[in-house]
Amino acid sequence: MTLAIEGLERTKHANPYNYTEEQLALKDQYMRQIKLLYPDVSQYWAELALDICLTKSEEEQKEIMKRIDTEPSKNKIPEILTSNKLEILDSSDNLAINN
Repeated sequence: MTLAIEGLERTKHANPYNYTEEQLALKDQYMRQIKLLYPDVSQYWAELALDICLTKSEEEQKEIMKRIDTEPSKNKIPEILTSNKLEILDSSDNLAINN
């Protein structure tokens, strides 16, 4: 049950990429799957990587990876994100959790 108080709005989560409700639900499924596959990766880095995969073209993703390899970062990037263990998946591959 939700209590609605006139003049007060419910808290809205940040949505800088303007995902639709359906896209947010799919992103949530992907995040749960990522947590199962890569439990040592923090929520922040996993969400950052997923947002890049969902919002950037394959060319832009490759450019970002190239930039990570050639330019020093002021932030500590987890080894799993910079290793060759990760790969770009074809969009036909489905990361969604089986129902």
